[in-house]
Amino acid sequence: MHDTVLIIDFGSQVTQLIARRVREQGVYCEIHPFQNADEAFARLKPKGVIFSGGPASVTDAGSPRAPQAVFDAGVPILGICYGQQTLCLQLGGKVEGGHAAEFGRADVEIKVDSPLFEGIWAPGGRYPVWMSHGDRVTELPAGFAVLATSENAPFAVAADEARRYYTTMFHPEVVHTPDGAKLLSNFVHKIVGLKSDWTMSAYRAEMIRKIREQVGTERVLCALSGGVDSSVAAVLIHEAIGDQLTCVFVDHGLMREAEAQEVVTMFREHYNLPLVHVDASDL
Repeated sequence: MHDTVLIIDFGSQVTQLIARRVREQGVYCEIHPFQNADEAFARLKPKGVIFSGGPASVTDAGSPRAPQAVFDAGVPILGICYGQQTLCLQLGGKVEGGHAAEFGRADVEIKVDSPLFEGIWAPGGRYPVWMSHGDRVTELPAGFAVLATSENAPFAVAADEARRYYTTMFHPEVVHTPDGAKLLSNFVHKIVGLKSDWTMSAYRAEMIRKIREQVGTERVLCALSGGVDSSVAAVLIHEAIGDQLTCVFVDHGLMREAEAQEVVTMFREHYNLPLVHVDASDL
């Protein structure tokens, strides 16, 4: 089992990009919604945690929060946008709405050196980032210091480096933050301390092994739509257990012209999957 980074999803549209950037660094990670984060944290025992952005306001009653277990465990945390806000609020800081909302490019000015900036940003420099927020932190929790500011974000980057808690008001995962992937690399490598020892090919082999162990000599029925999720699942399962898998594809008559036949041809002739085609287009 590889060392893992847990990404807690607070509903951001770009949470998948966080995972992609982490995996590009050769580090295994999993995304879990905040509703299930407590269970995921206990099961995965991650070496580090990333809090995603999200559309909610932390000032609203019932808005998402991170599990207390994450803070109690003492693992490194990176909070992004909403993640910064809930982290600071949960640790005793303050977050307010009604300040200058931002959507678009901003320049952050680096105030001090940090392991998060190592080899990327230097004190006194100004660097482009991508902001997308309505609320903002107005008072940091005890132990936190400002690492970078922007015109509308006095706590653009803030951290409690003793506890290895790092937060950004901007989104490092998007391409509009040119150095964002490098910042995420510094977090998982220099702060969390993980190695680049994971690859997608290794993950594929691991999943095939797990599928074989779980299925044994039984048979598997797969509902195949032709979309990405079911297609990847079908091909992976077939690679693991061969003809123990049967796929069922139902043409409900609402697909694009000739698309149903394309799905059937691809899976029968290209992937050689056992496929049952149900033509329900006239029902």
